[in-house]
Amino acid sequence: MSHRMRTSCKPVRKCHSCLLNLGDHCWLYTYPRLQWRDGKICHAKEDEATHREFETWRKQPQIKTREEIRREVFRSRSKKAFPRREPRRRVSEM
Repeated sequence: MSHRMRTSCKPVRKCHSCLLNLGDHCWLYTYPRLQWRDGKICHAKEDEATHREFETWRKQPQIKTREEIRREVFRSRSKKAFPRREPRRRVSEM
């Protein structure tokens, strides 16, 4: 019976302290889980050249999507205080 490791783009627990860990995916590897298979070590975790390349990529200006711009505008608008309306009263029949 062979156990196959699931291929997921999400970093594993060992990637926690790596600078290339972006939370939901790794900056360098499509499947970071495969770097740790069979007791291996991830070479990108200690590679200074890769870390410098990552920092230059991080400092580049990022193009925002329409959704990101819409979220920023929505959060930046001030919330107006709406006057509280009185509830409608039923007119009792006489």
